[in-house]
Amino acid sequence: MSSNIQFTTEVSSDIPQEILAEKHIGTVALQVHLEDKEYKDGDLSNQEVYDIFQSRKALPSTSAVSVGDYQELFLPYLKEGKTVIHVAMSSGISSTYQNACIAAEDLEDEGKVYVIDGKALSQATSILVYKGIELAEAGKSAEEIVETLTALVPKLDSSFMITNLEFLKHGGRCSTLAALGANLLKLKPMINMDGGSMSTDKKYRGRDEDAYFQYLEDRFPEGAEYDTEYVCLSHGLVDKAVLDKAASLLKKKYKFENVIVNDVGTVIMAHGGKGCFGVFFLRK
Repeated sequence: MSSNIQFTTEVSSDIPQEILAEKHIGTVALQVHLEDKEYKDGDLSNQEVYDIFQSRKALPSTSAVSVGDYQELFLPYLKEGKTVIHVAMSSGISSTYQNACIAAEDLEDEGKVYVIDGKALSQATSILVYKGIELAEAGKSAEEIVETLTALVPKLDSSFMITNLEFLKHGGRCSTLAALGANLLKLKPMINMDGGSMSTDKKYRGRDEDAYFQYLEDRFPEGAEYDTEYVCLSHGLVDKAVLDKAASLLKKKYKFENVIVNDVGTVIMAHGGKGCFGVFFLRK
C-alpha cells in the first residue's frame, strides 16, 4: 500500500481485529453509556450487554464520536506526513460523519483528511475500506481513491434482520404495541439502509434459522448482479453452526471470494439485540 495513505474508520464498522492489525487500519470508538457508566464501543462484550438487559432491563445508549476524538485519531498520521482517508458510518443515523468533517477542516494546516459518508453501518462500511486499501496498493492517488469509493457508496447493500424486538422497544425505536404484535406473530423485520437512513422493507416468520436463510436467499435473487470479491456477515450472539452454514452458502452458492464474519459491536447490539443478523456486499 502507498506508505503515505492511512485508512481510518469507526470501531462500529465491526472489522475483525486480525484485519485491523494486518491492514494497519486506524479506528475510533463511539461513546457507550450504561447505568451511569461510560464505555467505548467494544469495551463490553455482546454477552455482557445481553446479560445486563436480561437481569436489569438496562440497555446501552450511544453518542457520536466527538470532534476532539477525531482530531486525536487523525493528527498522529498527519504528523507522519500521511494523507488520511476516513470512511464514516452513515450521516443519516449519526453525527459521526459531520464531526469527522469538522475535525478534518480544523486540521487543514496539518495535512489532508478526506471523509467519506459510507451511508451504511456495521461491516458495510468496512467493504469501502478494503476496496480503498486495494486501490492504494495499486498505486492510486488519494484523490482517485476517494472518487472511486464515493461512487461505490450507492452500490452498498446494507441490511439487518432483527429476530427479537425487545432491544428496539426498550431503546424507544419501536412502540410497545408494534413490538407486541410482531412478537406474537413471530415476525422478524429486515432493516434496510436506504440512502443512508433506516427503513423496514420486509418481515420474516418462523424459526430464526429458517428466517436467516430466507433472508439470505432474498438478498441474492436469480439474475442479481453483485461484486463477488467481498461479503460480510455481522451478528449478535448467533450460533456458530448457523454462521458456518451461512458462510459456506455465500462462498459455494453465491461465489464470494472473501466471506468475513464478525460480531456486531456494542453500538449495533444495543439496538439489534441477540440474534440480529446482517449481510453486506456491493451490487454492480
